[in-house]
Amino acid sequence: MDSVMKLQRVQLKCKNLHEFLRGLSPGILDRLYNHPATCLAVFRELPGLAKNYVMRMLFLEQALPKAAVASWVKKDYVKEQDESSDVLLGLRLWHTQLLPGGLQGIILNPIFKENLHIALLGGGKAWSDDTSQLGPDKHARDVPSLDKYAEERWEVILHFMVGSPSAAVSQDLAQLLIEAGLMKSSEPGEPPCITSSGFQFLLLDTSSQLWYFMLQYLQSAETRGMDLVEILSFLFQLSFSTLGKSSHWMISLAIFSTVILI
Repeated sequence: MDSVMKLQRVQLKCKNLHEFLRGLSPGILDRLYNHPATCLAVFRELPGLAKNYVMRMLFLEQALPKAAVASWVKKDYVKEQDESSDVLLGLRLWHTQLLPGGLQGIILNPIFKENLHIALLGGGKAWSDDTSQLGPDKHARDVPSLDKYAEERWEVILHFMVGSPSAAVSQDLAQLLIEAGLMKSSEPGEPPCITSSGFQFLLLDTSSQLWYFMLQYLQSAETRGMDLVEILSFLFQLSFSTLGKSSHWMISLAIFSTVILI
């Protein structure tokens, strides 16, 4: 009997940083902006025009009329202006405010403004503890060894997904792969098997795989009883660290072990 097999392409939905943040509640976003590292990380990922808006309003204490802000951009770039405004409002970096006379005004989120000011000009508390008095790290690792270790551990996860008998991961990690739709439960007592989304995941480059996996982990953090703001603040702070420095090796290992769950 002849049959025709139709393969359905499954498109993985992988949000970028701003899309993920815009999906968070206003309360979480406002808590997130309480750390200078977070504000600087969000700022550096903004579109160029949005960055310009933020810098021009960083030292203003009063709201500006929307018409005045719109006048900063030529009419030929209205599309870019609308896109930047949408990003700033979606991330709660802009707050709308009613001005005297009934005009609509715009002002920077005061929490974000204060902490970005600290990040750019200095001041405030140190982002990390001073470890200079601890002396040299006896277990320091160089960058090549760190890269090799990370690649080996990531390969274990990929091999587990394709059913390699030599690859073993924790139960928590296996459950996260199922919740992400990359694997599915099979018979009771049997290991999970890969899904069509999982196959597409394997075709991504390593950086995209890590980002997608990180998003799935973050989205399930609160159901695991973890504070999403603390996790995100830690990741943003870590993004300003230097790979291979002794003071950051333990931080890197801690976040790697937490995220990969090994």
